[in-house]
Amino acid sequence: MIADQHAVTTHSSKLSLRQMMIIFLLAIVSVVILINGWLIWNSWQRTIASAQNDAHNLSQSLSRQAEDTFLQVDLTLQDVSDRISLIGLNQAQHGYLRELLSSRTSSLPQLNGMAIYDAQGNWLVTSRGNIPKQINNSDREYFRYHLTHADSRVHIGKVIRSRATGDLVIPVSLRLNNSDGSFRGILLASVNLSFFKTVYGYYNLGRHNVLALMLSDGTILYVRPYVESAINRNISDSPLFTTLLKNASSGTAVYKSALDGKERVFGYSALQRYSLVTAAGYDKGQLMRGWFSTLSVYIALCTILLLVIFLLGMLVLRHISLNQKNQLELTAVRDRLTAMNRTLQTLALVDGLTGLANRRQFDLYLQHSVDRAHKLQIPLALLMIDVDSFKAFNDSYGHPAGDDCLKRIADALTHLPHRPDNLVARYGGEEFAIILPGGDREVASRLAQQVVEAISALNIPHQHNSCGQQRVSVSVGLHVMTQENQILSPQALIAGADRALYVAKNAGKNQVAE
Repeated sequence: MIADQHAVTTHSSKLSLRQMMIIFLLAIVSVVILINGWLIWNSWQRTIASAQNDAHNLSQSLSRQAEDTFLQVDLTLQDVSDRISLIGLNQAQHGYLRELLSSRTSSLPQLNGMAIYDAQGNWLVTSRGNIPKQINNSDREYFRYHLTHADSRVHIGKVIRSRATGDLVIPVSLRLNNSDGSFRGILLASVNLSFFKTVYGYYNLGRHNVLALMLSDGTILYVRPYVESAINRNISDSPLFTTLLKNASSGTAVYKSALDGKERVFGYSALQRYSLVTAAGYDKGQLMRGWFSTLSVYIALCTILLLVIFLLGMLVLRHISLNQKNQLELTAVRDRLTAMNRTLQTLALVDGLTGLANRRQFDLYLQHSVDRAHKLQIPLALLMIDVDSFKAFNDSYGHPAGDDCLKRIADALTHLPHRPDNLVARYGGEEFAIILPGGDREVASRLAQQVVEAISALNIPHQHNSCGQQRVSVSVGLHVMTQENQILSPQALIAGADRALYVAKNAGKNQVAE
């Protein structure tokens, strides 16, 4: 029972150690995953932030470039308008004005051409010199705009195809007024769309990244990568125009492009001088692929680290399991050896026939009792008990009957009223002994008489008992030692009891002698 409990306790403690190891490994793996997850997430956030910063800077650069481009055209138009105000538009001045428009066009690389139209939309002067017959531009959006708007600022219109060259151009127009403020005509400068294609081509961008120049109403003037179908497309329902520009004239945001539905990191900027908006967008998927390719080595190393931790943990757990198994086996072997040792000790100290203490245990306990009596200054009594005429009993009834007789006598002696520290032993053969630590003469005499009576009461037949009765009887020799009467020693106590037993035998047996 004790061994089983010990095994269960050991098993439980080992299970607890294994559980603690599993918890520790899970904690380590969790911490590694959390830390690296946070680092990866933070790296991605830095990538997005860097892309937003780049996109914002790029949109600002596009904004400045667009403003410079249209400012040059604006100043040129204002200069020509001032000259027209001075010299007029009569036929005599057309040659001068043609040279002036031609020189201004050649000085600005972004210009496709310049032209002057009268109040009915008829062509008066162009930078190219030749005026196509029966061509009228009163149907153009910019003409209708100036016809209804009297302001003196330039108007940037949607992309159109030039009737003179067939090229796609952005019309930049200025209203001409008479001295009374009435509508006099239009001064037009057309900006080549290919100019922005060249300028935007200088930027090193991925094929899914976007650069765009738009009117403030959401109309696309130019976009990179160039798609002709996107020109003049209106994307006013984009978050850029529905929300962002209403809150700030420039900034960054991540949203799906109205052009192709791809999610991009955008930077945007509205020009202060002109009704234009520039935008630069980095494809989020492309950013993620680039980020992941850069981070792949780190992720691979982290994965290897986790695998190493897992394998080490499995090895440790396996070692714990093996150790547990070995400990349980060692514990079982130890418990078996302990039980066997106790059994051997018991066999070494117990008489095999009667179950009483044997001679070895008697000698050890007597020595212990003598030492204790000497130390505590208490008396010590010894009863030596001999079965009367036992040889004759064996000769008459046989040795099995003799063994049974000894067993019954041992049982009777055991069941006498004893103190807990009394020892009943088989001294040898048919002799028994009782050690009474602390027993004085009165106590020893009373117990000795009880022994004689108890054995006689067994009524074991003995026809050849020389004491005169036909049943088994015993003789008892009693000796009590005290500090006053003699020196205490096991030999002296045994010798005294033996002498008393001899006296009892000679006095007729079946009695007690001191």
